[in-house]
Amino acid sequence: MLFKSNGKILLTSEYLVLDGAKAIALPSKLTQELYVEQCDKEIIEWQGIDEKGNVWYEENFYLKNNELVYSAEKNNTSEKLLLLFNHILKTREVKDILGNKFSTKLNFKREWGLGTSSTFVNNLAKWANIDPYRLLFSAFKGSGYDIACCDVNNPIIFEKKQNSINVKNITFNPPFIENIFLIHLDKKQNTQTSITNYLRTKSEKNDLIKRINLISEEMLQCKNLNHFEDLIVEHESIISQAISQEPIQKLTFNDYNLGKIKSLGAWGGDFILVTSKNNDLSYFNNKGFETILKLSDLVYIV
Repeated sequence: MLFKSNGKILLTSEYLVLDGAKAIALPSKLTQELYVEQCDKEIIEWQGIDEKGNVWYEENFYLKNNELVYSAEKNNTSEKLLLLFNHILKTREVKDILGNKFSTKLNFKREWGLGTSSTFVNNLAKWANIDPYRLLFSAFKGSGYDIACCDVNNPIIFEKKQNSINVKNITFNPPFIENIFLIHLDKKQNTQTSITNYLRTKSEKNDLIKRINLISEEMLQCKNLNHFEDLIVEHESIISQAISQEPIQKLTFNDYNLGKIKSLGAWGGDFILVTSKNNDLSYFNNKGFETILKLSDLVYIV
């Protein structure tokens, strides 16, 4: 059996999406695949393969004293998988899970932060025929927007309230789409750590959420690059206030003057969004950043 899920880019409302802000999310054209086949042992075989075909993770899970355990030393990936399988066992028999070999194949680099975890969770949920959001929340913190991106080929508005998730299909294809780029910062941000740190903050966020929601709505209607850049600056200022962290353009790229820069997802790593009025990205090339992509090449925009 083969299952496939899209990666994601969170365009607006990072962090505040956890508290109910409306977020623009863009499914990526790059995916992770899950192959499931039977094996002749009473175990679960799991193998993770990266975009180059190299095995980056391998583990066997088996039953011991009526509990699932794994064979190697304790590690975060195996612990997360154990939580996921234990959640599946609430609705499936052990015999349905043992005797299977699971192979994941990434079609993007793990360090890109496009959703290595969310895509394999969604694929596993499809195999087990269970709710992917419940499966995600059994092992990971987050809003679930990344799960919402897994099975759609168009941008969405995602909103998570206390007991409900709302997803609306949208179009994001402004006239200046070819002036928007993604640049990888060559360092992986730990999303779970960033979420934990954010959730510890006790400041009132209702006003920030209202402002962010207006920016998301305005971005969808925006027809002018200068206006879009103004919205980026305002958005960065709001998130900076929410997490007490300087915007990345001010902190790291304050001499970039051909456009504006916006953090994406967990601030401090993964991709940044960059605008350029003349599509000149030599500033970033000269700083040694090699992964520079057009936004329209990486994600579904219509």
